[in-house]
Amino acid sequence: MSRIPDKVRKALHKRAEINDFPCCEICGTPYANNAHHRRGQGQGGPNTLSNLMLLCGSGTTGCHGYVTSHPAAAVRNGWTIQGTEEEPWQVAVWYRRQGKFNLYDDGSLVPSDLEGEVA
Repeated sequence: MSRIPDKVRKALHKRAEINDFPCCEICGTPYANNAHHRRGQGQGGPNTLSNLMLLCGSGTTGCHGYVTSHPAAAVRNGWTIQGTEEEPWQVAVWYRRQGKFNLYDDGSLVPSDLEGEVA
């Protein structure tokens, strides 16, 4: 497992900020500090902003625990990416219940035209 570069971690925290606090990119809980790889590193997932989300909890608690324990819902909502056919920036995520967005490596969030509901 490789360490997330400081520059990428700082940009991840910046993208997740609400009122100057890093917040969970799924639920908005303040002080989130757990980087989640949408495509796992074991499947070749890179340490890039498009592949990372800042989540509350750990692998067993909070939103990170939810993603871990509900893999089908995590895939449906773009929080987890299976396979290698699509690049992370191509897979939209449900973001803070505001709708679906594509995450880009420059730190931007772009609304997606995909429909669906968070499960």
